[in-house]
Amino acid sequence: MKKLPIILFLLSAISLLTWSSCMKHNDPEFDKGNTPLAITASKTTVVLEQKSAATDAVVFAWTTGTNHGTDAGISYIFQLAKEGDGFTNAIVEPLGKAIYSRVFSNAALNDSLLKHWEATPGTPITLEGRVIAIVEAEGIAADTSATVILTATPYQPASTTLYLIGDATPNGWDAGKATALTPLPSDATTFTWQGSLKSGEMKFITTLGQFLPGYNKGADDFHLVYRSEDGQPDDKFMITTPGAYDITLNLLDLSINIRPSEFPPYTRLWMLGDAVPTGWNIDNPSEMRVDSANLFVFRYNEVLKAGEFKIPTATGNFNTDYYMPLTNHQAITERGVQLVPGGSPDNKWQITNPGPYKIVLDMQHLTMDIKPFTPYTQIWMVGDATPAGWNIDNPTPLVADATNPYVFTYTGPLTAGEFKFPLGTGNWGGDYFMPVKNHQDLSVNQMKFVAKGDPDYKWQVTTPGNYKIVINQLYETITITKQ
Repeated sequence: MKKLPIILFLLSAISLLTWSSCMKHNDPEFDKGNTPLAITASKTTVVLEQKSAATDAVVFAWTTGTNHGTDAGISYIFQLAKEGDGFTNAIVEPLGKAIYSRVFSNAALNDSLLKHWEATPGTPITLEGRVIAIVEAEGIAADTSATVILTATPYQPASTTLYLIGDATPNGWDAGKATALTPLPSDATTFTWQGSLKSGEMKFITTLGQFLPGYNKGADDFHLVYRSEDGQPDDKFMITTPGAYDITLNLLDLSINIRPSEFPPYTRLWMLGDAVPTGWNIDNPSEMRVDSANLFVFRYNEVLKAGEFKIPTATGNFNTDYYMPLTNHQAITERGVQLVPGGSPDNKWQITNPGPYKIVLDMQHLTMDIKPFTPYTQIWMVGDATPAGWNIDNPTPLVADATNPYVFTYTGPLTAGEFKFPLGTGNWGGDYFMPVKNHQDLSVNQMKFVAKGDPDYKWQVTTPGNYKIVINQLYETITITKQ
């Protein structure tokens, strides 16, 4: 029981020490001292740049000020105003406690200059900043720092959206349907676009439905100029050769590059309409065949019915983009074709005479060939792999199928060497069926019609023996089987 007085003594000592600690006015956590409230700026002059939009433009920093020995907290209000207006139109930001700086990025300060004070891009404006310290204790007046001066020059921010407009573009001169470009994720001032352009003019607008502001052709075909008023020059870029193009432009250095596409805009295309076997089934339309020697070229060979068709760029949605004729039901002898966003207007080709057709779409040059096909009544083989060798006057004939006018067969020996299929004799400059690529693998079942045999592709046999070859001249298919 003697231990009780000792415990009571220790508790009393701890309480005394705690009380003494709370009474110390010079504790740095509560006593802010007597340092006057003052504000500084990291720069006195700044020219803002959009290319540095996310980086710091200026940092305002201030001292803690004093709480006048009250141990009370201090909250801060930052104010930034146009010099000389008495802070009547200031930006006012209550910051709370323990905040001793305010950082403005290039983008944030530029936005404030243009929107709050309606500053003119490229023209310096002088600002003054100050901070107000409010002591959270009764009877203590707020302290206001002296001002610090900053002269800032804003920039005209580049648009975050950009659109193609003009009779060379997919949607023509309709500003409400202008074609959007895509900003790069790594640089929102650089825009890209890939697609089909027609012969004609084009320029760029920043807002759907509005012709101004926009970007027009500058000093040459590689530069832009910003246009904000009707009275400014309205020069446009000219597309003389229709086809697939890539466009890259930068709104800061006003550079632009318009060039023929290196890669096709689509890797698959389809045929849709009551003229084709699958009809209007958008979920499972007839697929065209890409030419592996030229990925911009798609082919479709088929027996067509009387009816219409168009070429969707995707399946499962009637509102996809389409390749369509320039006018509804244009003559199939006309080669013009256009890419139509959303398929509106809904132009279609029309087949009036049913029968076999061969169709070739060239996305690079925006041409469409629709030709009725008359099957050849005789096809031959020529080459050092065949029994007749390279004798174009008397090549090896294939055998016509008795029930299918499109099918021919060869069964017999082939030696190591090359071969192709002439469609006539006695003339090396005639037409041929050839592989899609030179020396393509014998397991590939595609071939194609080559006018005048140029380029001169051939199949190659590396293992001599007996073979069976079956070709279909309408669908341009081939099977080569070693017996």
